[in-house]
Amino acid sequence: MKKGEVMHMQGNKIVLDLEFTPIRDPDLQAVARSEILEIGAVKLNEQNAVLEEFQTYVKPQYSRVLPRVTVLTGITEETVATAPSYAEAMANFTDWIGSDCRSRFYTWSNSDQNVILNEADLKEQSLHDMFYTHWVDLQRLHQRMYGFTRQMNLTNALGSMQIYFEGTEHGALADARNTAKILKRLSNLQDVRERIQQSHITYNDSQSHGFTMGLVFKKK
Repeated sequence: MKKGEVMHMQGNKIVLDLEFTPIRDPDLQAVARSEILEIGAVKLNEQNAVLEEFQTYVKPQYSRVLPRVTVLTGITEETVATAPSYAEAMANFTDWIGSDCRSRFYTWSNSDQNVILNEADLKEQSLHDMFYTHWVDLQRLHQRMYGFTRQMNLTNALGSMQIYFEGTEHGALADARNTAKILKRLSNLQDVRERIQQSHITYNDSQSHGFTMGLVFKKK
């Protein structure tokens, strides 16, 4: 995606965030490394006005909620004990997205797309075509538009744009809401240009780019 293309997308914008837990079975890991625990999303129109929000917990089939996942997300075994299955949650999510075939997903990194598609393969679930093609990685776009040497986590990216994180970090809906703030800011090229120099001084010299969900998978 070229700089500025985020401004010209037609259709609704689905800003999505997932929380998930690792799969420990080596045979299953060949297909999927994680199962979704929570889906959070914000639907924006073409003018970036918020239309609706979506949130659901998801009951894993093959995994337990690891203690470090609970520490990070607040999600426990009890939280997801009566939650919908992956198939039910994805059906509800697809219904919420609606019939606009131009809808496009916006996420912080490409990991959420991989998690959704890999879990669908593992559980032999069919998904709407848009889940395979209509994705924008805002983390990568943010790095390119601001000219940072490295990608950063959501909270640091917000800081680079002088935006405060609102809500509880690593809650799917709160993360989606804050990612939507970044989408709105990146859609305003003039505002981006005015903030780039200050952001470069503060963040290109920083050694820490924060904790991400992916770090959960690096621990044994």
